[in-house]
Amino acid sequence: MSGRFRKRWLGFVALALLVAGGAALALRPVAATRGPIFPGKHWSWKAPEKAGFSMHALHDYSRRVGGIGCVVHGGEMIYAWGDVSFRNDVASSCKPIYAHLVLQAVQDGRIESLDEPVVRWVPELAELNPDLAYKDREITFRHLLGQISGYGLRERPGEAFAYNDYATGLLMWTLFYRVCDLPPARYDEALNGPWLGEALGFEDRPTATHPNSPRGRIRISARDMARFMLLYLRGGVWSGKRLVRADLCREALGSGLPLDLPRTAGLDADVLPLEWKSFGGGKDEKNHLGCVKNYWWSNRITPDGARLLPDAPPGTFMGSGYGGRFAMVAIPERDLVAVWLGVFPGIDKSAWSPFSEVGRFHVNDLLRELLAAQTGTPK
Repeated sequence: MSGRFRKRWLGFVALALLVAGGAALALRPVAATRGPIFPGKHWSWKAPEKAGFSMHALHDYSRRVGGIGCVVHGGEMIYAWGDVSFRNDVASSCKPIYAHLVLQAVQDGRIESLDEPVVRWVPELAELNPDLAYKDREITFRHLLGQISGYGLRERPGEAFAYNDYATGLLMWTLFYRVCDLPPARYDEALNGPWLGEALGFEDRPTATHPNSPRGRIRISARDMARFMLLYLRGGVWSGKRLVRADLCREALGSGLPLDLPRTAGLDADVLPLEWKSFGGGKDEKNHLGCVKNYWWSNRITPDGARLLPDAPPGTFMGSGYGGRFAMVAIPERDLVAVWLGVFPGIDKSAWSPFSEVGRFHVNDLLRELLAAQTGTPK
């Protein structure tokens, strides 16, 4: 074999080997890269043990808690108890949903910004409380969401904190009736339309028009609350699509109020003669502890030097109702969502409320027990 022919032959062999190797690589199974999991039409289920949880511990936990609830890990349901499809009145734990709808109105361009004066939508505010220099003309959406509006109280907007269900009532009425231009019979369209339910695929069609609830107050199932919490656990992204603008999501879950912001003195001022006034409670129900903003409670350091929920990871955030007896909780450090509704139904309700002074310790106990049920790493 001549030298030139031998080189050519070796070149053909090398080329054949290269092609064969490429074909082998093409035929080799490629490990699928799996992104974050989201529920489709229905929740997908994963055995607790595959999520690193003890089924026995979760069972004991749910028996002690009572009511209705569910646990989601990694975007999949791993445990539930009670009728998670039942649309409950979930008290104030649904308030972050109103904040979400306001943010969606900003994102959609209906509201220019959170600093837009509410009087643009409710001109009746311009003539309210003349003896207080018409202070309510200054109320913005940011004030209402931060519960620092002074609505129905003598403080000016921004001067003091008030967990104020009359201010929440004003926000709900403005949002549904004026911003969304929906009469009361059609309030559910805001909940189940493109801003929320249509995008998340709510299974049980939450309602704000239930005859047994104050008008505008949401009834929603535990499993649909879990979808809402998963949206914010995932930073406003759902199935690869950004539903909440990044800056608005940061605003929603941003830092709480300044620790030195005073609580209202509780002195009454006039409110508007709206069709309905309050979300369900009074004008001064609890302290903020520097941990609440936009109706979200975050696990920040409180004036006593401890976190709001000392046994939960720092990133924990939640919506709380009735002192924590109704709650939707997200724990980013564990990729975990938990919902419970009507816990310990037989106990004295006053033993839980208000959340900031009393209920926070009960919620901390529940979360400590839930986190202890995670005994290993996901499989």
